[in-house]
Amino acid sequence: MAATPTPSRRCPACGGDMAETELPGLREADVRAYLVDVITPVETGWSPHRNLFRVYRLPADCTTDEIDSALTSIPKLWGTPELREHTEAVERLRRGHQTAVRVLRDPRERSVHRTAVAAERTALAKVVDQFLRSAPGMPTTAVAALVRQSAGRWSRPDVLAALEQHRAVEREPASLDVPPDTFRSRRIAAALADLGIPSLWEYLTRNLSAGGPDIHADVLRRRRAHLRTRRGAAVATEETVLKIVQQALDEPDGLSPLLRHEFLTELSVAVLVGYQEVSFLAAADPQRCVASGLPRDPDTLAYAVWCRRTHQSDWESDYRQAVADGRLHAALAVLSSRRLTGDWEPVRDALAATVDRLAADVAAARELEDTAPEDAAARYLAAARELTDPAIESGLRRCPAVAPAEVSVRADRDAVVITWQESTSTAGRLTYRVSRGGTVIAHDTDALTLSDVPPSGVPTSYAVQTLRNGVPGGMAHSREIVLVPDVLDLAVESTMRSVQGRWRLPPGAVGASVMRSGPLGDTAEVATPDGTGFDDTAVVPGVQYRYLVRARYPGRAGEPEDSAGLAVYGECPGNPRQVDDLRAGLSGDTVELTWSRQSGSPLVIRVPHDGVAPAPQVLRAADAVVAGRVVAVSDTGRASVPVADLAGQRVLVPVTVSGPLAAIGAATRVTAPLEPVSGLHARRFGPQVVLSWQWPMWATDARVVWRVDGPPTGPLDPQATVVEISRSAYAGRGARITATLPGEHWFGVSVVDSALFGPMVTVCSTRLREVRYSIRRAAWWRRGELLMAVHGPEPAPDIAVVAKSGSRPLAPEDGVEILRLPAPGPPEPVRLRVPRELRRPVFLRAFSLDETVVLAHPAPHLLVVP
Repeated sequence: MAATPTPSRRCPACGGDMAETELPGLREADVRAYLVDVITPVETGWSPHRNLFRVYRLPADCTTDEIDSALTSIPKLWGTPELREHTEAVERLRRGHQTAVRVLRDPRERSVHRTAVAAERTALAKVVDQFLRSAPGMPTTAVAALVRQSAGRWSRPDVLAALEQHRAVEREPASLDVPPDTFRSRRIAAALADLGIPSLWEYLTRNLSAGGPDIHADVLRRRRAHLRTRRGAAVATEETVLKIVQQALDEPDGLSPLLRHEFLTELSVAVLVGYQEVSFLAAADPQRCVASGLPRDPDTLAYAVWCRRTHQSDWESDYRQAVADGRLHAALAVLSSRRLTGDWEPVRDALAATVDRLAADVAAARELEDTAPEDAAARYLAAARELTDPAIESGLRRCPAVAPAEVSVRADRDAVVITWQESTSTAGRLTYRVSRGGTVIAHDTDALTLSDVPPSGVPTSYAVQTLRNGVPGGMAHSREIVLVPDVLDLAVESTMRSVQGRWRLPPGAVGASVMRSGPLGDTAEVATPDGTGFDDTAVVPGVQYRYLVRARYPGRAGEPEDSAGLAVYGECPGNPRQVDDLRAGLSGDTVELTWSRQSGSPLVIRVPHDGVAPAPQVLRAADAVVAGRVVAVSDTGRASVPVADLAGQRVLVPVTVSGPLAAIGAATRVTAPLEPVSGLHARRFGPQVVLSWQWPMWATDARVVWRVDGPPTGPLDPQATVVEISRSAYAGRGARITATLPGEHWFGVSVVDSALFGPMVTVCSTRLREVRYSIRRAAWWRRGELLMAVHGPEPAPDIAVVAKSGSRPLAPEDGVEILRLPAPGPPEPVRLRVPRELRRPVFLRAFSLDETVVLAHPAPHLLVVP
């Protein structure tokens, strides 16, 4: 019988079939394939989050078991010697592991991710299908290549005719200054990817509100100042971006090379989607083209990138990229494999000399490894600044950095603080990798201290390894330490017969111990049946006890180990004790209360409704409402009450509650500062003056004094008239003062409290002299004549009578003056006539020409001439 074939499934990482028995995860034989499929793309800027199935070698329709196995096995693969050398890529994979766990284990997020991966695959298929169909032309080299590839089947005119049918032409692209992919460009791309920002251009325009060469030192300084107010990994990553931007700005070309490389890279990627995508991206932001030093015309730029990506020979770019990467042997191989023109031959010769010099430096470093490893490492690092060569990294591994001399650990609450001495090595950039067992808690840090939260109750030791430019060196170990944190959320409460305690055990604890101490120094251990609480009935009511609660851990070699312990106090209530030392002090908008603390009995602070405190007494707890409403409850001997909660009341009553009884203690009164009133204003209504002001918060009474000859000298001025006004009376009818005498009336207002006066505020109100007048018709036979008379004992001022057609005059100049009476006024009525030229009806009004005298006008209908 033929064997049943092993079912296979499609792997999204490579597109091939995967045997069911091989899923999920990888075998050691797959390490090289993983290096090609995942590690190398990540090193070149590919984001692992674009295809998590590819990163974790899973099929698109993976099961939960396959996901769990892959999430466990793949991170272990990152620690193999073959992949550990690719530090940057592995670190990016580690940083994104938690996000991958969340996406792959959540069915909904995994489905969304699967859809996104499928959409990317469909877009790629469309790119291949529509290759060159929307481009406006083809360069001459591409036409010739197409003719050559057809093996004579098509000619050049045939290709040109086909181009014309597609409304395209034979067209040469513009030349582009393509900067190489440098370490700086790769580093900033990785940092931006960690921040979730797609490009440097978007970061500059979004975070720095500018772009390209417009960035200056003040913008960077403001952004750094903003970052200092925040914490987290994203802040450190953005500081890396700002540092690279600052370094680029200090160079002659500024940010243009970085922006140009980034923009051309995006345009080159867009070529895979199609020419229309390249054209759209090139025209999307003209300012980006200017900042990048690229052609302004989007069609010219798009076509040049399209041709360079799809048609033009790229050996020059290969050479430049190899030089930028430090792969000088590869760059020399590129030049040596071609027939060069005269301009390139000196370049090749100079490169060959550089390669020979660096090879000699590497050989010299190899000779120093046994006798002077630090000097050898320094030579290797100097060569590494120009050359990327596996021999250099191997040499650095043979010259490891010296381990820290000592690693110390100490417990700090629920954490462990690890401290180590600086390595004595001097060559290169020295950093440290800190690990706990097989868990790395700091991959690459230049600090000399670190904090970690290990499992509680378990013996733990730490290892600190020195890294020289990322290459692992010597390792030092700490002593073992057992972290024993105290119990959590410890609380006690008392009943009439016992004291009860409850808490939560921290992770790793197996129980707890409780020790009770009495006021005479007697101690006893209290049973904790379940390890999370106790019920102590062996207590005397009214006696305060101290309870020390320790968390218990397995410890070393099975010997239990207890924490330092937390102390709390408890007391069974007896008869409540009155508080007779309640003290109140005003602090801003808060009343601070203090008293002698009574264990086990919280103190209730009440405010009487009418401001009168009840006498100290013991009564039923339900009857304690006679002391007023509750504003605070505390068992610490201290409380804070917002002033607004007192609603103007100043008497506070302490009430101690113990079981069914309550004890009312001696009340206290808030001593408020005597503050002045604010916004004092006087409005006159004839002989009456209405005073208004804003009361201070605590004021309940005020004294109003006034006099005519000048401002009052104070609230007790013997020459002033006095009236007392309460706050409630003021709220009901206000403050009205009758001041009939003419002239200036000075009013003073000050707050009164217990025969003490606050600062006085004054205001002046002037009563003007008043004169009445009347205008009436003369006898019937004196047609058109009017009579004006001035009344009263007061001498009249200069008076002007004004007439106006259609409306009442509002000022002496608002109309026609028809009569002027000089002071002190006529003894008899004066005759006057309204000019005939004034259109009827005519409104009359008299005006005083003396500012110290006002006229009392008759009824308005008596001043109208029809």
